[in-house]
Amino acid sequence: MATLDPVDVGDHICWMAGPGEDTAGPARAFVADGELFGDMVLVLGGAGEVPRGPLSWGSLFNEVRRGTERAAREGFRALRVLADLSGLAGAETRPDVLARHELRLDALVAESGAILVCRYARAVLTPEAVDQVAGVHPQHLGRGPVGPAFRLFHASRDRWSVSGVVDTEGAETFRTALGELLSSAPVLHLECGDLEFMDSAGMTALAGVARGLPDRRIELHHANATLSRSWSLLGFEHPEIPVELKQ
Repeated sequence: MATLDPVDVGDHICWMAGPGEDTAGPARAFVADGELFGDMVLVLGGAGEVPRGPLSWGSLFNEVRRGTERAAREGFRALRVLADLSGLAGAETRPDVLARHELRLDALVAESGAILVCRYARAVLTPEAVDQVAGVHPQHLGRGPVGPAFRLFHASRDRWSVSGVVDTEGAETFRTALGELLSSAPVLHLECGDLEFMDSAGMTALAGVARGLPDRRIELHHANATLSRSWSLLGFEHPEIPVELKQ
């Protein structure tokens, strides 16, 4: 995304703000669009040098849940949230922690029909955390590297979508996100219709997550022919690897 202008109901956007980037202007436009479209607007964190965002991930979830309920009750089109999460995602925060919370937020946004922009100051994150945050948002705004070439996000009630390319560069980020999802679901359904390519590193990451939780299962739906053939040829089609490719 080049701007926040196209955002719509159910969108979850990662805004990775670089040093010296104007954040006040886009933030004001985002708020103004909310008033134009009849959304209830919630801003968590200012645009100053040290923006004050939510005090905890739990408080953020509560704010969004309460806000969506109030927006529906009072006749707004949707809840529109701009949250500066830099204070929750400093350099000491592990990528798996960020993946866990952002994946939960993605499911909440999809189910509630809210609009959520998660703004991060790139400077406070490690490169690994930048990749992780970008990979678990459906959309991205900001200059500079955008992280891995894949996106993993909530598709429907019990399904998650994988799009783009899962290769050596993004394999570890992919592994972390899958591990967080599979840890809370007996069966992880991945919609792969928009997945263009997965190399051997990506497949190894997928198999490793599944093998590490043998009481769980991963199902890949609508995988393309290349992935299906490669999965079999590389020996991943094995009883010890609880991954099933379905059409």
